[in-house]
Amino acid sequence: MKHPLLPVAALVALVILVCEGCFGLFSRLYDPSHDRQHYSHYVSSECFMLVRVTSTPTNHNKSIGVVAEVLEIRDSANIIHNCNGKIQLYFQKPSDIVYGDEILVLATPQRPSAADNPHQFDYRRHLARKGILYTDYVSSSRYRITGHNEKGLMSKVNRLRMRLVDVIRFSSLTPSQQGIAEALFLGWDDDIGDDTRENFKRSGITHLLCVSGLHVGILTMLVGYCLFFISNRKRGRIIKGVIQLAVIWTFVILTGMAPGTVRAGLMFSFITVGRMFFSAPPTLNAIAASALVMLVAKPLLLFDVGFELSYCAVFGIVLFVRPLESLIPLPFEKDNSWKVLLWLLRKVRSLFCVSVVAQISTAPLIIYYFHQFPIYFLVANMIIIPFAGLILGSVMMMVAFAWWPWAFAVIGKVLSFELGLTELVTSSVASWPGAMIDNICFNVAMLVLAFVAVAALGFLLLSKHPAGLVVALSAAIAIIIIDGVEEKKAGSQRHYDIYNVGRRIAAEFFVGHRSTLVCDSATAKKPQSIDFQTQNNLLYRRAKRTRIVSLTASYSDSLLSVEKGTVIFDGDTIELK
Repeated sequence: MKHPLLPVAALVALVILVCEGCFGLFSRLYDPSHDRQHYSHYVSSECFMLVRVTSTPTNHNKSIGVVAEVLEIRDSANIIHNCNGKIQLYFQKPSDIVYGDEILVLATPQRPSAADNPHQFDYRRHLARKGILYTDYVSSSRYRITGHNEKGLMSKVNRLRMRLVDVIRFSSLTPSQQGIAEALFLGWDDDIGDDTRENFKRSGITHLLCVSGLHVGILTMLVGYCLFFISNRKRGRIIKGVIQLAVIWTFVILTGMAPGTVRAGLMFSFITVGRMFFSAPPTLNAIAASALVMLVAKPLLLFDVGFELSYCAVFGIVLFVRPLESLIPLPFEKDNSWKVLLWLLRKVRSLFCVSVVAQISTAPLIIYYFHQFPIYFLVANMIIIPFAGLILGSVMMMVAFAWWPWAFAVIGKVLSFELGLTELVTSSVASWPGAMIDNICFNVAMLVLAFVAVAALGFLLLSKHPAGLVVALSAAIAIIIIDGVEEKKAGSQRHYDIYNVGRRIAAEFFVGHRSTLVCDSATAKKPQSIDFQTQNNLLYRRAKRTRIVSLTASYSDSLLSVEKGTVIFDGDTIELK
């Protein structure tokens, strides 16, 4: 078999999907509380914890978020226990907490909110799959930094990262350009403005702001180009491969070893090793091997959105780009007098095919998880992605020449022009009418059918067999039928949901595609405060909230009546107090 690891990886993924999806087997198997030294055995409503920050602090509106390892805990009997386990902490701003800090916290640990409302995101399960069982918000008066671990590799790397961030901030780039440069080079996205993030999302190139396979692939390619003088024989390939591996993992470490970067680094490491020892490397086998290693080491990675998107995109590109290219003939292809033009046209065709295949391969997941799809993704990708390597190289050069003021200034101006062009393209594409289709309702059945359609199109591309087209069209028709049935059900619905929103009171009353939110007066003034608990329900019920009624108000229509906390809806009486 040409790719023996591919079916093995697929089988392992299927076993994990069934065991976890149907029985939650791996969540129970990898539950950190099984460890007798886990801090969860000693947690009380208020307790002292000694923790060490093990993640790069992230910036939020009113807090600084970190993941920390619990080293010691004092229980309710005033006994100190040495322990382990991760906790998600949010420290009140302003805070100068950095990676490696050891902090004494007077904590009030809370279990993260579960999916207590219809279609709500299960934040508790999300964190549990990362080994985090508790969270806490810590005010300025309830913690004290007691020390700092300066010996660890990651502590030193994070100090270096902050110095490099300072170098970029010291350049002539505008604040928005600095945010893009930091995200591209270091995976540091705290300085990306909301407008920039929204423009990248609407133009379909958000992946450029998240260090991932794209960045690692570009870096690997750049190193390969720089080592063009090394022979392509086996010894030369090994030397080149060793250098590429060193650069890949230096970059992975420099970006803080975020899960997405480690995943991309491992994937490209397998591909690079394959190229070191084979003149025609089994790329598909190498990718399958990387997936297999990660899934065996950490089965719950299969449910990580980044993991799913990465491997869908890469498998799609490796399998389908060349067959698609063969369907797009180029002019003057047999005329040797047009070599430069042909080279350029081939690059454009390749970029076009990669962009289309990557987007189609990941479209079912993007729509299912994010309920949106960028229409003009091809335009932005065709313009920006060719320059991504140039921009990344310019950022690296600017940082490398920070010691030479003249070169630093010149490279900074060149980089500013490149990033200015990027901002111009993304803002223009994002402003086009209908740039983003939002609020797409896509259930599991539609997701499965969408992947069936994508796989059938791939089969058609590879085999030219008409059965692929028949299956793809059948799957597409089935999706349209399911959507039509759900739309009809939503149009005739009369339903209400009472939300679990803590101390607040809220209930949603649905009549067809419209809904009325009945809630306490504070929530009525700021309904976005419960969006986390309610937005997905509105989406899946295909309804638009057209009215907000306070419980203290009097309201009445043909189906709904509100009077002093008593609600009458379609004949049912509900007391909301």
